[in-house]
Amino acid sequence: MHSKRGQIVAASRGDIPMDLVVRGAQLVNVFTAEIYPADIGIKEGRFAAIVRYKNGKPEYKIEGDKEVQAEGLYATPGYIDAHVHIESTMVPPDMFARALLRNGTTTAVIDPHEIANVMGAEGVKYMVEASRGLPVQFLTTIPSCVPAVPGLETAGAEFHAEDIAKLIGLPGVVGVAELMDYPGVINQHSRMAGIVQTGLDHQVLNEGHAPRVTGRQLQAYLAAGVNSDHESRDHEEFLEKLRAGMMVYIRESSVSKFADVAAKAWEIVPHAMNIAMCTDDIEPHDMLKNGQMNRVIRRTIEEGVPAPLAIRYATLGGALRYGLRDQGAIAAGYSADLVLVESLETMRVRDVYVKGEQMISNGEPTIETKSSTPPLLKNTVHLPELCEDDFVIHVPVESGKANLTTIEVTNAGTTIQSTVEVEVENGEVKALPPDHIFVSVTGRHGQGRKPFVGVLKGAGLSRGAYGTTVAHDSHNLVVAGTNAADMLLAARNLADWGGGLCLTRNREVLAKVELPIAGLMAPEPIEELGPKVEAFNKIATDMGISVGRRSPAMALSSLTLTVIPSIRISDLGLVDVEKQQMIPLYNEMKG
Repeated sequence: MHSKRGQIVAASRGDIPMDLVVRGAQLVNVFTAEIYPADIGIKEGRFAAIVRYKNGKPEYKIEGDKEVQAEGLYATPGYIDAHVHIESTMVPPDMFARALLRNGTTTAVIDPHEIANVMGAEGVKYMVEASRGLPVQFLTTIPSCVPAVPGLETAGAEFHAEDIAKLIGLPGVVGVAELMDYPGVINQHSRMAGIVQTGLDHQVLNEGHAPRVTGRQLQAYLAAGVNSDHESRDHEEFLEKLRAGMMVYIRESSVSKFADVAAKAWEIVPHAMNIAMCTDDIEPHDMLKNGQMNRVIRRTIEEGVPAPLAIRYATLGGALRYGLRDQGAIAAGYSADLVLVESLETMRVRDVYVKGEQMISNGEPTIETKSSTPPLLKNTVHLPELCEDDFVIHVPVESGKANLTTIEVTNAGTTIQSTVEVEVENGEVKALPPDHIFVSVTGRHGQGRKPFVGVLKGAGLSRGAYGTTVAHDSHNLVVAGTNAADMLLAARNLADWGGGLCLTRNREVLAKVELPIAGLMAPEPIEELGPKVEAFNKIATDMGISVGRRSPAMALSSLTLTVIPSIRISDLGLVDVEKQQMIPLYNEMKG
């Protein structure tokens, strides 16, 4: 049989020239964790020869039709993001790919969990199709928790094992996405046990999500067939999962930053091989300023992990996890995904090559990145007819005082359950004490129910209202505010726009970010969308909005996340996350 690599091998032997030679770069060898000068030869999209320098000169000469002088630059493999939600960047796959390349990421394993909770299988298929034919390699994991907790919230779809089985056959699918309902996996609840078994039966990976799961519970999670995680909160947890054989991802997102945790674990087990990296969720303005996978590498180096190892985790680690046998390293026979960076301190990317083709030159794209699949511009915000009275809390007494359950946001951004005493007039609560505001969730997936309205403490908003359709995981419409008129205005505008972010005050729209793709994304480059989100953040900050480490644009995005302790709100009411039960809004009434 004729070899398809005949020309590559011939170039390796020196019989014919390389297509490209990168000369004199400081090569980061992810196999041996060394850095040394080398010439890098590329032929027909693959590395054909790597020639180390000896006594200041290459051990032998390789010629190329084209040559690039790379003295003073560091050559690394293309970065592999082991777990990322494209929707968090608020742009579709082609615009995301453009931003990835500028930051050196050439492969991304996506979890279209957010759009799946809005549009079900249609959303997943759109993300897969829109990701094909782009210069970045996109691999897909099929969302497992749609919704995160059935019965406590209403999403736009509901996935069971049979639904996931139908989607696993889509192009580029490598696994079942993060099993966030880890109690369901550990306790073998029928839905989650069936979903995990579907991944096993189809011989794809089951991706984990197991914050603070340790001891026997961790062993049970692993025994079920889930063997990765990106949620370790401290180095002891990180260590336990490494020792248990999990592939543990170092995560640096816009909110969750665990490079320091990973570095402490590395000090104890410096030879661990089961480490990769991911970004999970990065907001568009943050990606513009601080990068993508190169930020995870940079932060890990800053925390004390040697640069070659940090780069190994971002490249070879992900390749090993997903069985990408010819990716993740600069070595003969490997796919020629190459990044040239200016320094290992900044990890600023200068040039990027994908399969030997230059995609980024001096930080700028050399090609147009455009999907052949058009943006899925379909209004997904389906609300009932609303009026101001729908954003008022009604209680079953005419007048007097009532104690209401509240969601209190701590300085760390977590939530605790509390109570507040309020005045009741004509069966309505129209005013709240200082630092308390109304918060509502309206099902936007055609549920037809009026908003559920509760009380939020500690969000900082003193006047006006803030609305969003980016509300994990079911992405219903969340509006928080000091008065019903501004809350109604935000809701109506978001419905008209097809979703997004909205700030209102005195019955006027002060700021907006329209996200017409599933209420989560906009069909524009990050370079355009990022400044819009930044401007929104500035006005939101001026309005006092502040929730933990989250940017103002995402301040309300996790209030509806019914798997994060201790109290959340959904379209069905208040949720005790630990007990997985609904909580009454009204407590003691005083007539």
